Amino acid sequence: MIVSDWLMPGMKGDEFLIEVHKRFPKIVKIMLTGQADEHSLEQAKKYANLHSCLHKPWSSEDLIKNIKSGLSHI
Repeated sequence: MIVSDWLMPGMKGDEFLIEVHKRFPKIVKIMLTGQADEHSLEQAKKYANLHSCLHKPWSSEDLIKNIKSGLSHI
């Protein structure tokens, strides 16, 4: 499982997760964001098989729930 922020230096989270998916398609991917636009989210869903996206601020309960949900798909 990878939990990635969207806004990172050098590469956006959707781009990163798409590259990860190309090499490791079975890894569950979750993205965190406070700034990603709809296009970026759609790209991640379509090309990275994004499991979920949490918008900032998120609660620890939501993060744990999404991680557990992702792990149940393995």
